[in-house]
Amino acid sequence: MLKNNDWIILNSITYKIHSIADLDEMRLSVMKQLGYLIEFDSSSFYITSARDEQQLERPVGIQYSLEDMYAYVNHFKDLDYSEGLMFTGKNIAYRESDLVPEEVRINTEYYKAVYDVQGWHYSLHLNLCYREEFLGVMSFFRKKGKENFTYDDIFVLDMIKDHLALRLFRERKYEKNHKMNPEECSEKYGLSSRETVTLEYLLGDLTAEEIAQKMEISVSTLRKHCNHIYHKLDITQRIQLYDRVEKQL
Repeated sequence: MLKNNDWIILNSITYKIHSIADLDEMRLSVMKQLGYLIEFDSSSFYITSARDEQQLERPVGIQYSLEDMYAYVNHFKDLDYSEGLMFTGKNIAYRESDLVPEEVRINTEYYKAVYDVQGWHYSLHLNLCYREEFLGVMSFFRKKGKENFTYDDIFVLDMIKDHLALRLFRERKYEKNHKMNPEECSEKYGLSSRETVTLEYLLGDLTAEEIAQKMEISVSTLRKHCNHIYHKLDITQRIQLYDRVEKQL
């Protein structure tokens, strides 16, 4: 049963969800404040890719390293027996221990590879969906020897899940409609000043020879700049540049 102070914290969390402009800052702030209502040792918050809602990306976490969070995505997500719940299109909070019998759960490859390594035993998850579109997942973990999460903990997440889902949906809609300019692209992907200038020319209709002439460099040097840009944007050729920068694909 929530107390008066708990409702004040929930109200503050709801305000932060809608008022903190930076999405990563908002997610981290929400998890920190939830620590006053839900006891946990580690937490993570992934959002899905605008290109593929089954691809988790941009994790933020508490007492959970970025390296380990990406290891989950790259190596262990397919072993996660709760993965199917992510793609049901339902905005739902649940305890991982309710999905699989205890004696089965602790002997799965996933439990041994992730929970045992981190020293966890119990977890609580919030799948965030809006209009049946999967947008992200927030998770909390408790170390071995501690009690399981309670239904009161699930209730807390139920109180904020619609607000979080709506915020992520609006963020996704903005990303899909917003065309980045070269400066925004430079900031997002960590381009150097020289690479930013190169990007501006690449987004035009100039040939490689014309760009090299304007930049007063050789075509060979231009190719090196281009390869650095393509690597940072995770593309392989110029034609993909327009989708990545202008269409946010």
